[in-house]
Amino acid sequence: MTDPAEAVGYTLAANLRAARQARGWRLDELAGRSGVSRNMLQQIETCRTNPSIATLARISATLGIPIGRLVEPPEELGHVARHDEAPTRPGGRESVFRLLINDTTAPFTELWELRLAAHDEVSAGAHPTGTRELLHVHEGMVTVEVGGATFAVGPGDALRMRGDRPHVYRNTRAEPARLTMTVVYAGVPDPRYREIGAAASRDSTAAW
Repeated sequence: MTDPAEAVGYTLAANLRAARQARGWRLDELAGRSGVSRNMLQQIETCRTNPSIATLARISATLGIPIGRLVEPPEELGHVARHDEAPTRPGGRESVFRLLINDTTAPFTELWELRLAAHDEVSAGAHPTGTRELLHVHEGMVTVEVGGATFAVGPGDALRMRGDRPHVYRNTRAEPARLTMTVVYAGVPDPRYREIGAAASRDSTAAW
């Protein structure tokens, strides 16, 4: 695993190079404008030195950007979570939940897969107030009960429901069912399942 200080060095190098090139400046031009030697700039951009705060201040002032932006990791444009690495938890008698991925930015969101065994059901208590769920059945037939209402959801069907009410996922058939659920929290995620959600956050970026 990359050392934290080394990771900052890589980030600084990439950000400095990108900012300089965005202005169409060569190293010599940035050196002349900032008073920082060309050799020092080249060492920074190749991760061969650890510049002082004073040096970074001169560079950032010349580039016209806050000093913090030079060491700020780039915005994540995407992340692939591998199915076989996703944390799981049991449900019902033989069913299995798998947390495919989560997003820790507001609103906190999780994407789950539920493999609902034949003639099995999973009961879930109410999530925090304001939680919503979007459910999509890929295989089989699933009966969902929420707050006294019952919904039959077949292959290809989708359901929007309140997640802050007690609910049940039920498979009354002899074949297993598979569905995915997107859970959107209005505030903090459900603390009852914090451990499994934290595992997903470490790998990607608490839980159901």
